[in-house]
Amino acid sequence: MKNLEFKKYLWQLVEDEKEDLLHICSRLIQIPSVDKAGIEVIVRYVSGFLDGLGIAYEVLRPVDDTPCIVAEFGSGDGPTGIFNGHNDVVAPGDISRWDYDPFCGTVTDSQILGRGASDMKCGVGIFLFLLKLMTVHGLKLKGKLRLHIVHDEEQGGEKGSLWLTEHGYASEADFCIITEPTSYNNIEVGQKGSARLRLRTYGQPVNGSVINYVGESALHSMIRVLSGLNELSTLSGTVSDDEARVIEVSKKIICKAMGLDDVGEAIDHVNVNVIRFDGGGDSTMTSEVCEAIIGLGVPFMISRAQVDEKLRQIIAKAGVTCDVEYLRWKDGASTPVDTALVQSVLENCKYVRGREIAPSYQWATSDAKYYRYQGIPTIQYGPSNNRGIHSYNENVNIEDVINCAKTHLAVLEDMIGFEHSEWEASV
Repeated sequence: MKNLEFKKYLWQLVEDEKEDLLHICSRLIQIPSVDKAGIEVIVRYVSGFLDGLGIAYEVLRPVDDTPCIVAEFGSGDGPTGIFNGHNDVVAPGDISRWDYDPFCGTVTDSQILGRGASDMKCGVGIFLFLLKLMTVHGLKLKGKLRLHIVHDEEQGGEKGSLWLTEHGYASEADFCIITEPTSYNNIEVGQKGSARLRLRTYGQPVNGSVINYVGESALHSMIRVLSGLNELSTLSGTVSDDEARVIEVSKKIICKAMGLDDVGEAIDHVNVNVIRFDGGGDSTMTSEVCEAIIGLGVPFMISRAQVDEKLRQIIAKAGVTCDVEYLRWKDGASTPVDTALVQSVLENCKYVRGREIAPSYQWATSDAKYYRYQGIPTIQYGPSNNRGIHSYNENVNIEDVINCAKTHLAVLEDMIGFEHSEWEASV
């Protein structure tokens, strides 16, 4: 391993300061950043944190007053990396179904509890902690590290990470690390794309008493279309040998995470979610117009052209008139496993954890794709107990948080490098 003795020094710094790391994570969880009011509170907290370190930053509000926090650390001429994370969280739901206050941020002997512990307050906490560690201990980067903290990832990321990448804030970056939740056994090197479609069918209204003999119901036509949408899951795409191996690993990971044996196909097949279905009224007349909103998860190796062609075939098979409107389409994306970033994370994870972990593909989607669209090698690796994400009793293991912080600090040594002169003089 490259610079192992220096990395051991870095890891000891994390170990010595781990209580501070847990405190930062706990404090972030305690701020209920579900709505705009809560998001403003957490923006003030992060701003104050950076102020305390003397790190210059900007709070940008490019779209609908949604804040993004951007900062840059280091001044060397070497490579440039990005830490990206989000502080918005999903609502806690029915409070009575929690065993503890969802925003308690309690630190037990083994876990940190609360909404966002896995997705992804502890991930952001790791970034803030590492910035503090580098500042306090005088760890000087040979290049630069940018911080991107956004607040709309749970809504698709268009007001945060997408805007930042499209407006130059990721320009000339050599890599990006996102601490989105992953399992203990993997880092994520790719994810699905997403689409949202509006389907619209039409009818010839008649009294419902004669619908089987004359006229046409838009509702009935829509039902025939919706009944065929699962045929989208038959689509496939071309992958490399490396990608095929990652797919197989990913299938095992999702099956284990979900506790199910037959969910692996979600990795490399299109999934269909009927979000809304509306048409008709209270009268006895048949429906004249029916609309359905459809959500799709689309693996990175399947194109929009493939989906569109198959959708047209499904509609033709249903024998109805159906308009298709694409409200949103975001391609999936991946980072090759042989890139320096992926190999660094794998190697350092193995050393820190004492066992190998595997590259995998995410069965959902995230802001990582926006950086990959820019050609930036990007990985996701963050602390997580997967079954609690977006559910009740969310938590994360303390050991996982600490190991993740150690790993990413070592990756910075590999990808950017620290000045060693003061450390070498001390030893």
